[in-house]
Amino acid sequence: MISPTQIRKPENWQDFEKLCKKLWGEIWECSAFIKRNGRGGQNQSGVDVYGLPKGEKQYFGIQCKGKDDYSKSKLSEKEIDLEIEKARKFTPPLNTLIFATTADKDVKIEEYIRKKNIENIENGLFNIDIASWSDIVDLLEERRSTFNWYINNCQYKDASDISVLFGDEEEIEIHPKYIKTSKIYRLKREIDYSLFPDWVNPEHPFAKQLASIQKLREPIYSSPFDRKKRKIDHRWCSLPFKIYNTGSTVIEDYKLLVRFDRDKVEEIDDKFRSFSPGPLYNQTLIVAENAERIKNRQVFQSSAYYNHIEFIPTNKILVQEDIVRFDVSIIPKDNVEEIEVTWVLKSRDFKKEGKLKIKITPHYEENREIIEVESIEELKDNELIITPKTTEE
Repeated sequence: MISPTQIRKPENWQDFEKLCKKLWGEIWECSAFIKRNGRGGQNQSGVDVYGLPKGEKQYFGIQCKGKDDYSKSKLSEKEIDLEIEKARKFTPPLNTLIFATTADKDVKIEEYIRKKNIENIENGLFNIDIASWSDIVDLLEERRSTFNWYINNCQYKDASDISVLFGDEEEIEIHPKYIKTSKIYRLKREIDYSLFPDWVNPEHPFAKQLASIQKLREPIYSSPFDRKKRKIDHRWCSLPFKIYNTGSTVIEDYKLLVRFDRDKVEEIDDKFRSFSPGPLYNQTLIVAENAERIKNRQVFQSSAYYNHIEFIPTNKILVQEDIVRFDVSIIPKDNVEEIEVTWVLKSRDFKKEGKLKIKITPHYEENREIIEVESIEELKDNELIITPKTTEE
């Protein structure tokens, strides 16, 4: 027989909720009638599992709290108060609310639960109790049916897990580029051309002839082979996403949804580009190349939400320890210091979500502009103007 110390916690909160349903179904002798409350995302009024124990006339409820291994946190007094307040709205009113948690026993939390229980009873409300993981193990040992089910179906169940990162980290620092221009106003100074050779004076015939020659050198036509210059905005920053299968199962038929804080992002680019080399290029080759690019495309900007990116892999299977990478680019809004990124990975049998963080540290290129004015009335205070850095190529 497996000793209590060898019974490990469920791998995820979904399995923990199933265990609570089956265990208390056996304890309350209502296995056929105990239920999970609604579905994920719905208001559950502080109750994840509920049932009518044999001989009782009021429902009992369980609030399942997966801690430590799932959320790396402990059950807190604030969290308990919040769930008790929610449970007061459960209909019909509860007889008992049990906090079932994978957290280890905590004497302070158990004392707090006892106090809240007395307080609730004095107010004519439901009883409150707590079962930590060691309590649940004790209950499992006393319930042969649930014990065998858990050992055979969950104890050695392979765990699915993935990490979504920026490279190898959950946080990345990006550096959009700007130009910081100092505008300095000053009075225009008269040049005494008598101190220079005659040809320096722009009114001198030689200076005028030189200007005419320079103008003739300017192109008067454009070749069809000339490429049209494109404007480059250096605020664009690339984000290297990595999906890493850290679990012990194969993840199949998966896709990743990435959502950026819409109030902090100016633009998003999924980096897909059509092949368009110019009118003189073989059109059949252009069509073939674009068809190939579309077939291999994996990153899509959502048509419904401008701040969403979807990664839909052409290879739908992610084996253990396998890594998939893709890039997107963003322009953060001005004066934003941090952007939160939320991701959700969905697959055939597995779902996980998490958050990443983008820290923004702009890089500034210093520029100085002297503006000469004709009169004192036109003089202004010096100005500092920050603009996006753009170039043409």
